[in-house]
This record gives sequence, C-alpha cells and structure tokens, in this order.
Amino acid sequence: MKLYLVKERDRSVWVAALANEVMYSYVPNTGKFHDNLALRNDFYMERHFSYDEIGSAEARRLIDDGLGRLDEAAYAEALVGWRADPKPLDPAEVLSMAAGFNP
Repeated sequence: MKLYLVKERDRSVWVAALANEVMYSYVPNTGKFHDNLALRNDFYMERHFSYDEIGSAEARRLIDDGLGRLDEAAYAEALVGWRADPKPLDPAEVLSMAAGFNP
C-alpha cells in the first residue's frame, strides 16, 4: 500500500492510499478511508490532481490536522454514501500496512 498527498494546484486536498489498484481517500467527517473511484480514475487517467508519495508519519500528521474535511451541507450526498460504506478502512490499519512500503 502506498500513501499520497493529493493536491489541486498548490492546495492539499486529500490523504489517499493505493492498494491493488484501488484508491482510498481519508474522509475526516467519517474518520475512515473509503474507496474513491473518481480519485482512482484521476490517478490512472485524468490527472487533474497531483499525487505526492508520502510516508505514514506524514499521513498521520495530515490526518490529525483534519486534511480533507468536507462541508456537511455542500457534500451531504457524498457523505451519506461514505457513512453507509460497508467496508471502510481504519486509518491505523492503513498507516500500519503502508509503513512497510513508504519511506
């Protein structure tokens, strides 16, 4: 598993994890990583965002800082879906798995 800081131009927007061609984004509103197909498609094809590989310690700092928090009203529909996600990933597990693969 690899971790990325996802940026839109110069603005940091997500902490993401890539595992077996599935891209997960950390959503502070739920406290979990969730499968993010749109981000996966961007990573492999579109490249509207940039992806800087980061280590587990940096990812933990960004998560603790709340990077990626979404406005509850503006993103209500997306958040309903993520809150109903039957297979979210716990940040501690993601960071632990990634620790062996990142600097």
